[in-house]
Amino acid sequence: MSLTDGKLATELMHEPGAVGRLSPPTRPGGPAAQREDPDAAERSALPEGEKSRPMLETFFNAVEKLESLLDLETQLLRQNKPVALHDFNHKKSHGLLELSRAMSACRAHDRSTFDFEARAPLGRLRTKLESNLASLQTHLTAVGEIAAIIARAIQDHESDGTYSIRRYTRSDRE
Repeated sequence: MSLTDGKLATELMHEPGAVGRLSPPTRPGGPAAQREDPDAAERSALPEGEKSRPMLETFFNAVEKLESLLDLETQLLRQNKPVALHDFNHKKSHGLLELSRAMSACRAHDRSTFDFEARAPLGRLRTKLESNLASLQTHLTAVGEIAAIIARAIQDHESDGTYSIRRYTRSDRE
């Protein structure tokens, strides 16, 4: 992933997602499912293994979007480039909501197939989350240290020394 300009970050941050298009799982064949899913009739004619494929694809897409977003944020943090943490947090929250909905739909349809198919993508996502967390913790620690330095400098500047511990030397006592 190249960051030759800010366009990549902007494009990824504002990429329209499937959030909102996904709905909570409903009972298969119910009126709400047919109203929300125009392809439901086509899938019902498919063999059992093929019915879950569109749901799995939605799950895989959600994982890929989160991975791309985490990769971009981690890369920006490691390169000490400006990062709009609020925007990334917002996008990650929506991505996790999309992932959660996709996982629920897949598990409701065919739990054993989903559990098998989801292991590798979720393992990759966990690794990227851990890497992102480490980068965020490094920056948070640095911000805390800088804040402490600034606070000490302000305190030293405003203090006249009245209430500070003064070190005496022999020349002071004599």
